[in-house]
Amino acid sequence: MSRARQFFLVSFPTLFLTVLNTGCLHTRPCQYSEAPPGQIFLSPHPNFEDAGFKRWDGAINEHARIKYLLERMALSNDRFIRNGHIHNGKKARQWFLYKMSYWVNGVGTAEDFVSRVATFSQKTGQPYLVEYTDGGIYSLGSVLKNELSAFDAQQNKLNELSISPTAVASTAVAASTSS
Repeated sequence: MSRARQFFLVSFPTLFLTVLNTGCLHTRPCQYSEAPPGQIFLSPHPNFEDAGFKRWDGAINEHARIKYLLERMALSNDRFIRNGHIHNGKKARQWFLYKMSYWVNGVGTAEDFVSRVATFSQKTGQPYLVEYTDGGIYSLGSVLKNELSAFDAQQNKLNELSISPTAVASTAVAASTSS
């Protein structure tokens, strides 16, 4: 028996069992965990002075919340794992836009986007994962929930600090009539 055939007969079953058991094409098993709430974010860590946390013009709608999550993925330095294949943030963003456009109907809220589009593969049922440079692997769904919570908290904080144009106008009218 040739060395190539002997190598194939020995290594192929090992690779096949690895893919079958882990769902990954990595040489190491894909062990992951759920991201603890409010602790794990996409990198770089969100800085509340960054453009992603600017006060959106007009009311915050679901489209803006989904767009924020997609932008965070595209700018991320993390590695995204989908069905055993590793992608950068820009490729992950492209995939989720495609999936949302062609495969998943009725995505009305950012929570729908996370749970129905960005949590697991509809084809294989495997979860989407995020791998950090320190080697930690978390489910993408739990990380995006953290991102969404941070975004909403920051928007609420900005809304509390800002004064609406109507309030400014009312104050100006009241001041002008009292003098």
